[in-house]
Amino acid sequence: MLKQLKIQNYALIESLDIQWMPGLTAMTGETGSGKSIVLGALGLLLGQRTDASAVRSGQDKCSVEGVFQATHDITTWLEDNDLDAWEEVIIRRELTIQGRSRAFINDTPVKASDLQSIGNLLVDLHGQDGTKLLTRRDFQIEWVDSHANHEELVDRYHASFQAFSEAQSMLSELELQKSKPQTDLDYIQYQLKELHSLDLDKKDWNALSEEQEILENSTEIKDSLYSAWASINESEKEASVIDRLKYAQRALEKISTISPSYGGLFERIQAVHIELNDIVYELDAQADAVDHDPQRLAELQEIQNELQRMLFKHNAPDAEALKSLEISLKELISEAATVEERYLVAKEHLKKCRTEMLSIGSELLESRKRIGALLIEQVQEKLKALSIAQGKLEFNWTLAEEPDYWGIEQLEILFSANPGHPLLPIQKVASGGEKSRLMLAIKATSGQRDRIIPTIILDEIDTGVSGRVAKEMASMMRKMAESQQVISVTHLPQVAGSADHHMRVSKSIQESVTNTHVHALDKTQRLEELAGMLSGSEITSAALENAAALLMPSD
Repeated sequence: MLKQLKIQNYALIESLDIQWMPGLTAMTGETGSGKSIVLGALGLLLGQRTDASAVRSGQDKCSVEGVFQATHDITTWLEDNDLDAWEEVIIRRELTIQGRSRAFINDTPVKASDLQSIGNLLVDLHGQDGTKLLTRRDFQIEWVDSHANHEELVDRYHASFQAFSEAQSMLSELELQKSKPQTDLDYIQYQLKELHSLDLDKKDWNALSEEQEILENSTEIKDSLYSAWASINESEKEASVIDRLKYAQRALEKISTISPSYGGLFERIQAVHIELNDIVYELDAQADAVDHDPQRLAELQEIQNELQRMLFKHNAPDAEALKSLEISLKELISEAATVEERYLVAKEHLKKCRTEMLSIGSELLESRKRIGALLIEQVQEKLKALSIAQGKLEFNWTLAEEPDYWGIEQLEILFSANPGHPLLPIQKVASGGEKSRLMLAIKATSGQRDRIIPTIILDEIDTGVSGRVAKEMASMMRKMAESQQVISVTHLPQVAGSADHHMRVSKSIQESVTNTHVHALDKTQRLEELAGMLSGSEITSAALENAAALLMPSD
């Protein structure tokens, strides 16, 4: 339940700190005093949309903070969303004059959508336009489902509808592929043919680049290799390097046995001589292998030019990327070749999913009809207490043109307030007062659920009623307050007198600045407030006596 509400710089409110109690609380006040502003601040806390105009004039930001008693459902929600779970839930929202919003749950930053999610578990905020819910299919179906013990059946239907939706998407995608013109496939095949002509998998592109580099510099390479060979192996004026190493080797061989150090020098000279001979041989062989082949060079240049053209065309960094593209194009062609077959399979799968969805939906519809009939009886009993004794209510179930998330059916509430008048859609026949009484009857019926929302706020739901009906409404609200906290914004003295607690909303003007106040009333103040509601601005002794008669015995 709601335990505390702090409001700072919101609209006409400078600062409020309201303590809330269990049971039935009445909020009264003159029209324009600011009752709707208090509820607007609570709505901001529960994730409703707003704008910078909500910030009090002259201030940079406003803030609203609410403290709620945690329940099992709330604790589960907090844990599922990785938020701290305390005995109390503290929700805070701030809004700046620039329109920026921040939200917190138990001091952890959250999104506004999170406030909406947890708010739906904390408070049932029924505003003055709440009777419009009676014509909304989602509200009607949720109301029926909340009284039925068929959660597993609802989950099965949702799963089947999800499978059906996915099958529809798959079939639509395949239909799109089928509808593509043949020219698209022809172009893909043309691109694949171009790439295939490069023989990407059969060529060592690094080796080809190296070969091209050698051919382009063949004369310089050949001259350099022969020059290195000659400098080691030939000398016009004196012995070559190899000959001189050979002389040194013979000289050291004579003394190699005298000392190990001489033997070591001999072995090193011998190793250098062998290595140098091998180098000379390799230089000669590689120089002979280098040919000036203009034809092969032209061939390599053509290959490289074609590669560069393909890289540029496909915006690819290297040959490996072109290989991957070639594989992708092959897959596209393969898919195109089997699209008709896959389309037929998907079409059959969609048919199967639809059949299963309709079967589960029909089962769910029958369950809803059964519980709906029981709910109609309960609501009509409450309508009798609200002076619509001859009122008749009926659910009109029809199959929807196309199933959706909510089910396979359309639901319409039919209503007749008077005997002899046909049942017609409620928006066509019910007056504002009748709609209010009908909504209260529905809310009161909802209060019999095993799991109810801890707090319900009824904002002028008693509009358009008076006399005995007002008394019955008050009685019904008190009954609801036995199982949940009920806050009623009301103009009816009967409701205010029946409440466990009474708050008065007023406004003051000081130095041309308007401010809204909320005061919890004691017994004497309640008598005065009720007397004012009964007789107007002038409070008479008779009005005070009537007010005293309206107060509950506990007061």
